[in-house]
Order: sequence, then C-alpha cells, then structure tokens
Amino acid sequence: MPTAKKEATVAELKDLVERSTIMIGAEYRGLTVKELTTLRRALRDAGVEARVVKNKLFQIAASQAGIETAGQVAEGPSLVIFGFGDIVAPSKAVADYQKSARNAFAPKKVFMEGAISDGKLVADLASLPSREELIGRLAGAFVQPVQQLAVLLNDSIQSFARLVDARAGQLEAGS
Repeated sequence: MPTAKKEATVAELKDLVERSTIMIGAEYRGLTVKELTTLRRALRDAGVEARVVKNKLFQIAASQAGIETAGQVAEGPSLVIFGFGDIVAPSKAVADYQKSARNAFAPKKVFMEGAISDGKLVADLASLPSREELIGRLAGAFVQPVQQLAVLLNDSIQSFARLVDARAGQLEAGS
C-alpha cells in the first residue's frame, strides 16, 4: 500500500521527468557527504537538479509521465541528474565535476530525446559548444556574406569615384 510520502515523491519525480530534456543516471557510491554537496552545488549553479532516487519510485514516475524507457536511467543506487532546456550545460557540469573531483562519481546512463544511451555520451556532449555559442556562430555565418557584399559594393563605388576624379583631372589639364 503506497504511503502519502511515496505518492508525493512519485508526483515530484514525474514533474521532473516531464520537464527535463536530459536525464543522467550516475553512480554516487563512494562519495563523501562533502563531495556530494560539492557536486550538487556545481550542478545547481548550472541550472541542473540532482536527486538520489529509489529505482522503483523513479520507474513508476517515468511510467506515469509516459516515458517508460526513462526508468532505465535509475539502475542500482542512482543519483539522477535532470537537465532542463539546453542538454550541453548539464553534461558540461557533470564532466567538469568528474575531471576536478577524481573520485568514484561516474555517469552510467543518459536518457535524451526518447532514447537511452551509455554514460560516455556525457563526455561527448560536454565537448560540444553551448547553445548560445552555436547561435552566435550561425548568426555570424549569416552576417559574413552580407558584410562581404557591403565591402565589395563600397570598394566599387570608391573605385568609380576615383575614376571620375582622375578623368576630371585629365579634362582640366587638357583644357
């Protein structure tokens, strides 16, 4: 018989599952309380939420959210990291912590866009540029041809003006 506390936990997890664009299941055994607090702080700074979950409750929440395959993220003792919006930011936060901490923390599984992947995907995603940087690059790609056209038109107009000026100088010298 489900208790009120478990039902509230499932409802909360269901909300997180529905809102998240990426979920990372990670191994947290072997981390001290201080290390876990440091990890959570680093993730919170990146706009990411992390929860230690009971597998069965997480699987029920994922099922209620209509994403049964997301329940596979929680396998064994799991810390589930929920990313909202940009998928690169949570991955970078996890990868940065993993590099700096050098402890037992390791991503095991990743759920993104309806598919479950290996935890190694986190390192690949972390190497991608951020969403803002990609938008900047795209904008630059659109602006560059327009700038080149403006420079070419300006050069053509200046060349024509110099030609007219030179011809006017020839006509004045000849008269």
